[in-house]
Amino acid sequence: MSTWTSKLGLALGLAALATAAATGAAAQQRGLRIAPPAGYCVDREAHSGPGIVLIGRCAGVANRPPAVLTVAMGKPASGLGIADQGKALAEFFTSQAGRAALSRSGRAKAVTVLEALTWRDAFLIRWRDAAAGRGAQGESWRAVLGLDGRLLTLTVTGTAAAPLDRDEGRKLIEGFVTAMTSANRRSAQGGD
Repeated sequence: MSTWTSKLGLALGLAALATAAATGAAAQQRGLRIAPPAGYCVDREAHSGPGIVLIGRCAGVANRPPAVLTVAMGKPASGLGIADQGKALAEFFTSQAGRAALSRSGRAKAVTVLEALTWRDAFLIRWRDAAAGRGAQGESWRAVLGLDGRLLTLTVTGTAAAPLDRDEGRKLIEGFVTAMTSANRRSAQGGD
């Protein structure tokens, strides 16, 4: 496959996953263990749609910042080779289509990309969305990675009342990536 068609395929896949995450229209995906970072729990009452999992600070936990974490899962084989696509991901998310995919309103003009970097096998991006939802912080972190062959996006957003600073957000997204990869590595090796 040529470079431009690879980039086009990657961009289309990311746009579809980002749109599915925003609208809750993703297909139900199974086989991945959802492992939030310490102090955060899956919200079993909230349902954002198939393939989307919402996570918040666990009840009674006060030593972790309040935040909304999400997991959006792609179809099987959608994440193959994603670990080597940092440059293409940075190009996509800084493009008009990529910024529109990050925006809660779907408007590229609302998004400013603040950082884009590779960390371990994940691509991390920090952005500010002028169209942040009510009660949500405008700045968010997202990790894009492949787990068990699936494209996965993990997102961390603080609350408007208690926004995460840059370092808190980065620490939380890195902890989220670590928890998810560790849980699924153990699962693949037959552990619980």
